[in-house]
Amino acid sequence: MYNIMIVDDEPVIKKGLQCFIDWSVLRCEVICEASNGMEAVELLDYHDIDIIVTDIRMPGMDGLALSEYVHHHYPQIKVIILTAFADFSYAQTAIQYEVVDFVVKTNPTEQIPRAIEKATLLLDKEREQQQKVKQLESKISDNLSEISEKFLKEAVYGLISDEGSLVTRSSELGLQLDNYFAVYMEVRDIPGPQGPAGAPAGDYHRFLAAIRQFLTLAIGEHPSYIMAMEKNTLLALVSMGSGSAAVMTQTLLTISSEILAMAENFRQYHVNIGISLLHRDLLTLSTAYLEAREALQGSFYNDNYVAVYMPHTSRTLTPGAPPHHAAEQIAEHLQQGHSSQAVYQLEQLLENYKRTKEPIENVKVACLLISSYCFRLLSASQPFAAELEESQSAVYKQIQESKSIQLLAGILKRLIHSCSRAAAFNDQQPNYIVIECQKFIREHYNQDLSLQIIADHIHINSSYLSRLYKKVTGESIIDVINKYRIEMAKKLLRNPASKVFEVAEAVGIETPAYFTHVFSKYTGMSPKEYKLNYSQSELG
Repeated sequence: MYNIMIVDDEPVIKKGLQCFIDWSVLRCEVICEASNGMEAVELLDYHDIDIIVTDIRMPGMDGLALSEYVHHHYPQIKVIILTAFADFSYAQTAIQYEVVDFVVKTNPTEQIPRAIEKATLLLDKEREQQQKVKQLESKISDNLSEISEKFLKEAVYGLISDEGSLVTRSSELGLQLDNYFAVYMEVRDIPGPQGPAGAPAGDYHRFLAAIRQFLTLAIGEHPSYIMAMEKNTLLALVSMGSGSAAVMTQTLLTISSEILAMAENFRQYHVNIGISLLHRDLLTLSTAYLEAREALQGSFYNDNYVAVYMPHTSRTLTPGAPPHHAAEQIAEHLQQGHSSQAVYQLEQLLENYKRTKEPIENVKVACLLISSYCFRLLSASQPFAAELEESQSAVYKQIQESKSIQLLAGILKRLIHSCSRAAAFNDQQPNYIVIECQKFIREHYNQDLSLQIIADHIHINSSYLSRLYKKVTGESIIDVINKYRIEMAKKLLRNPASKVFEVAEAVGIETPAYFTHVFSKYTGMSPKEYKLNYSQSELG
């Protein structure tokens, strides 16, 4: 359907055009009207108009002036001019503004449909041409993306090392890689040939495509190039523009936190992220890739963490250990409720940096990493995150602007104590959370029910709720929901008049086939078999 605007200072004409022309047959709809050109111009800001039918003589801005305005500001809109006189002295001007047709008002119901058909035919052709152009652009873009990815992979692996070739080809492909980081991401427990056995290969490719799409959204306006690497890994080259390395690293840590949160919420896979140092141009691309990979080496022992590469001159608590190891140890102490040990570990780390005169930028990056771990721990127990006086971005900013290592220590100690209080408060009332969860299941088992819905009701993080419930009861929440539904279903199935599909719906499972599957899983028999066995036992 095409949208029509009628412009005429005579109300009778406007109503007549709307009522006596079958616009639907013409694949059109009149969506607004105006009394003169000025009103029409204002309406164009609020409505998506395809065709304007306008009188030529109106007070204020007339039809020709309106045609001129549309020609310059909305060239895609088609204009049809109405005139009360068989005087075509305006025709030359109208042609200049690409007016589609001139219609004399003496017999508009016959002439206007022909003019509208002429306009819609032009619109059809233009849309068809635009679609072809879009398809061609998309194809060119896809081919260019493939060529760019192939070139970048060759550069990453060191297959292209000649400076002239790197600069020339990157310029030809229009690549923007100034002040960039290499972000290396490993995804584990994913579907497909390198995930669980037997999963279709298509699932793997769809999954990686979804991850790439999310990465693009998370990275936002920063120019980036994302490519699939070996063994469930993705490499993102992210250009951060101008600024200090610490500020850029802070931004990347925030983005990484979003990625880790997504992985945790979906819960079917684990993500580890390694971030390189800041690199200025394409000539060090291979080095950036190796740095990001090295930062990720500890992923064999850890789930869902982010690590920032540090030069081998750095020394933490253990000689040669990268800073993410210290961050992990501090986080582990906090998870175990040992805040004093976490603080001691922090003090040792900073004292080590002070003694070895570690570059200030490296110290701040390590502190950003530690704070990132703390915020992730806080997010796992959502109700307690409000205890923090500052937001995550505010803390990151304080770290980046700190003028002394003592100020950095104070910021991180406050953060550690907040995490400790949250964990202690959390441990004091697991039973309350479990009781609330069970109560909600009993009251809403016959409705749409999921882990996320229950977590939202109790106001806690879904991943944390899942872990806590399993720890306290030994069962998963999904199992508890299904078991309770099956117990309720058994009671309903004992009624001889009950139908399986009605019982399924009554306990919150809309699909009878899925209900049969769940019922059989927990009882060892189908609903029909259960009904039969129960009725026979009653007769016996």
